[in-house]
Amino acid sequence: MAIDDDNNSATPSPDHRDSPPPARVLLRSAQIGAMDAIMAFLAGENPRRALVQAPVGFGKTIIIAELCSRLIQAGRARKILIVTDLRWDAVAIYDALRRYHPAGDRGRPGGPLHVGQYVGGASAPGNVMVATSQRLLSHAKAQEQGDRASLIDDEILDGIDLVLVYEAHRTTQSALVEFSDKIAAPLIAFGISADKRTLDLFGGEPLWKQSFEQAILEGYNLPPRIYRLTSAPETAAGSAGPRARIHEVVTEFRDKLFSEAFPDRTMVPKTLIFAMSDAHANAVVEACQQVFEETQDFAVKITAHLTNPYEVLDRFRTERGPRIAVSVDMLASGVDMPAVECLVFLRPIRSELLYQQMLGRGTRRIDSDSLQAVTPDAREKTFFAVFDAVGVTAEGHFATADRIPRQDHHRLTTRRFRLSDLLTGGVLSVGAYLRFKSRRTGSVTTAVVRDDGSLDLLDGRVFLSPSAAASAVAGYPVNGWTAWVTEEEDAPLDQLRQTMLSAAVDDLDKLGQESATLRKATDAEESGSSDGSDSEAGSETEERVRCLAELRRLRRDADAGKPHTLSVREFIALWGARGRDAHLIEIIETDLSNHGLVTVPDFRLITMEDQVTVGLSADAATSPSDAAEPDAVDTPLTAATGTTRITERTKPSKIRQRPERGLVVGNLPSASLGVESVKPAATIEQAITTMLLHDYSQLAVMSGQRNLSGAVTWKSIAKARHQKRDAPLSAAVIPAVEVSYAEDLIDALPKITAHDFVFVRGPHNTISGIVTASDVVQTYGVMTSPFFIIGEIDQILRWILEDAIDIEQVQVLCDADGTRQIDGFSRLTMGDYQRVLENPEAWAALGWPLDRRVFSQWLRRICEMRNNIMHFNGDPLPDDMVTMLKNFLSLLREYCP
Repeated sequence: MAIDDDNNSATPSPDHRDSPPPARVLLRSAQIGAMDAIMAFLAGENPRRALVQAPVGFGKTIIIAELCSRLIQAGRARKILIVTDLRWDAVAIYDALRRYHPAGDRGRPGGPLHVGQYVGGASAPGNVMVATSQRLLSHAKAQEQGDRASLIDDEILDGIDLVLVYEAHRTTQSALVEFSDKIAAPLIAFGISADKRTLDLFGGEPLWKQSFEQAILEGYNLPPRIYRLTSAPETAAGSAGPRARIHEVVTEFRDKLFSEAFPDRTMVPKTLIFAMSDAHANAVVEACQQVFEETQDFAVKITAHLTNPYEVLDRFRTERGPRIAVSVDMLASGVDMPAVECLVFLRPIRSELLYQQMLGRGTRRIDSDSLQAVTPDAREKTFFAVFDAVGVTAEGHFATADRIPRQDHHRLTTRRFRLSDLLTGGVLSVGAYLRFKSRRTGSVTTAVVRDDGSLDLLDGRVFLSPSAAASAVAGYPVNGWTAWVTEEEDAPLDQLRQTMLSAAVDDLDKLGQESATLRKATDAEESGSSDGSDSEAGSETEERVRCLAELRRLRRDADAGKPHTLSVREFIALWGARGRDAHLIEIIETDLSNHGLVTVPDFRLITMEDQVTVGLSADAATSPSDAAEPDAVDTPLTAATGTTRITERTKPSKIRQRPERGLVVGNLPSASLGVESVKPAATIEQAITTMLLHDYSQLAVMSGQRNLSGAVTWKSIAKARHQKRDAPLSAAVIPAVEVSYAEDLIDALPKITAHDFVFVRGPHNTISGIVTASDVVQTYGVMTSPFFIIGEIDQILRWILEDAIDIEQVQVLCDADGTRQIDGFSRLTMGDYQRVLENPEAWAALGWPLDRRVFSQWLRRICEMRNNIMHFNGDPLPDDMVTMLKNFLSLLREYCP
């Protein structure tokens, strides 16, 4: 549907001509440019979707309000839907629309603009509806499934002429684009940044764009001035304390505020402080009141935990008091606070998008009269001050931020637990006392939990992990999660860890169900079909939850003294795996660590058919000779000069230093097949008969499963009998060479080459097998065959693409920004082939009578196999995967030009 509006001015409604019109909100030049571009787009033939890319502080909410007013007033749209991801943004937009008075009576009760919302609870429909994306998409899915009891009445979303999307994430945008296509309504998205995949949704480029730097240069936004706070950057890492360090950082903020940022002021400018949690916000509010020696109304908390956050926010925006607002995420976006002149970061920010949104709280301009109404000693706002206690303003911060593990509750199921996670989860408090009783001496050591998740011993030493602290006290490796016990509950830390893990798994299950719609929408947008995507995403979550539930069962049985024994193949099947690659090993090690479990022997060091026992890791840490948990390996502590604080420099454990281990002797099948033997007192005829019956070239001479006396071979027997026709067995016995099952195969090769064979001492200290040179050749042959097949697939794919597709098209798809400098097909990787062939235009250039989607799915699996092979996965590919490689190669050969 084309929407046009030639009337750029607004006139009062005839029913209110005698009433004085309210003041119109005038659009600035940049906003007018964006508005003109939008109106031209809607006036075009069959408009579908467009992206308006505007900086923080640009006034996207004002543009949305003006756009809705124009279209509804002119009768060019009957109903407009506004969607955003965050509930708070939806509330802010709804509030702004209700307060907006562009002209005449359109913002007054009874006027033509009726705003409705659905962000929770019931709502009457309006001709402008505001909704969260989660509610909207849940409703859309319910309608598809014929659920008439869906949360939003059909009439609320009936007859939509236009969809406006405010700051939605890429995944949500894909789903909303699909939704707008289904209801045949144009979609306009407003955002501050966009990656390539987002741009692809909107034709490859924005309808209108302005950067933050441009907005500053044009005088539209205000620039920031950065001030680093150095007293206590650790303040942001804790939840509520300790109060002393929060007090220090607030004191430094106060001093720099009046000495550097605003030396001519006596009143604290309106300041917004971003804290890490609600409890942390409480502590910051208290510190602000104490440092500035002010009353309770001077600094307030505005978070979702308040019963009246909107009332407090309104006072902060429009009245002289309060001067400081402390929030977490609630005020990060969608809130217009032009009087704010200071932003203080006391929490780490890993998302550059979130950081830009937070800057938007300070970059807005304000006229002098409005500013002085809330800050009397201010003349004008020409900049805003940013006080950084966490390094968020440092150059290159966001280049590595995405690699920092997130601390949120749901991701605890994919990385190792830390003590700080127990604090965040509320199962342990800052300042809690822990005790550790030595098994050797019976002495008791006490430690205090610090706000950053470290342990503070009474002698002044500080440790970053419970295992490091316990090991330092005991003098040998100790599992700190089971050694440290809380004073109040008399519970080991591991018990708290298991409690929180159970809650995290339950949350993961709920999260997977709630986000299935969004994942389905993303996959459908990329593949062109929604069939199977939801079930695939759902099954992935279900499989993860099922795995963790099984680990909890293994832990319960291990606690009861009934550890489970199963083959390595059965063990890794808990993770839905058929082979051991580096990524899987990392996940398994993480899950075992979180559940306090270990496998004996190490599941990585034996064959798939060998058995492991899944038991408690505490059992493996009772002896000084046993290794500690991976998070417990630390270097000696060194005291900082002139202070009692101890700095602990940690290094990864040996396992973490070698995440991708190569083949070990135990990975060879023959290393665990057992050995045939004769006793030292046996006759040489007995040895010959045994070797003939088993077709062996060598035989062990043993007096027990663990006692290897030597070996006999056809060569040693012939040599003994040549020297003496009736020589006894002892004359034919040669020294036996043995290696450990855990020894790297590459290190054992010289011994195997020199002696033709070696005996293997297994995990239970028994002789578990024998490895010959032919075993090694066979193993490497099985592993290298897929390598050569992959190599030929790579060559043929490159030849095919080079023959059918121009390098310029490849550069656009694989190197749009030119950073990789792809100047020829020889620089392409398997991943590049995948990206090119998934593109419909590139696929069409091949002219193949094949289905692109099916081919792309196979190629994606081939790429995964290639990665495992190139990482030199110790397990050979299963036969069906090798067959898949061969079939794929045969297909390529058939269509190779």
